[in-house]
Amino acid sequence: MTLSPDEIVLNLDANSRQQAIERAANLLAAARNLDAALVFRALWRREQAGSTALGRGIAIPHARVAGITTPAVLFARTEKPIEFRAPDGNPVFMLYVMLVPADGQAEDHLRRLAMVAQTFSDSALRESLASLSDPSAIQRAFADAESRMSIAQATQFHGKTDAIVKSPPDKQRGAARLI
Repeated sequence: MTLSPDEIVLNLDANSRQQAIERAANLLAAARNLDAALVFRALWRREQAGSTALGRGIAIPHARVAGITTPAVLFARTEKPIEFRAPDGNPVFMLYVMLVPADGQAEDHLRRLAMVAQTFSDSALRESLASLSDPSAIQRAFADAESRMSIAQATQFHGKTDAIVKSPPDKQRGAARLI
């Protein structure tokens, strides 16, 4: 999920979700030497299948695209909030756009989406992303959120192994499968 400063766009000028996705598609296509119309069609087709808005002002437009071998990402903050059919009814002003290889594993795509969604559940990250005005600072905010998430996951896993080790032998059946 690591972003470089050139994958961060502040003040994206868009008046609708279609326009926001089209402008993001153009930026990603230019950065990856892809056909912008192809990228837009893939993202828009996915958006029409169901809104990619998570709520809390965030959307994760994503699509599988031919012509790339590694995922391509873009974080964009819009100049003004946009109606995006979010589950909470709030407009979107932050987009994390993700393209993955068309011939890649579906499980990898889903795992990346889950990781991005989980990262955006961090309220400190959302607050930082809404207020920071420097792409390098936004890049650091994402890195910090990833670190917090890794620590939380390690702590959660460690807690599970402690519970297995501390439990009586008759409650440890299957413990090897959990570890």
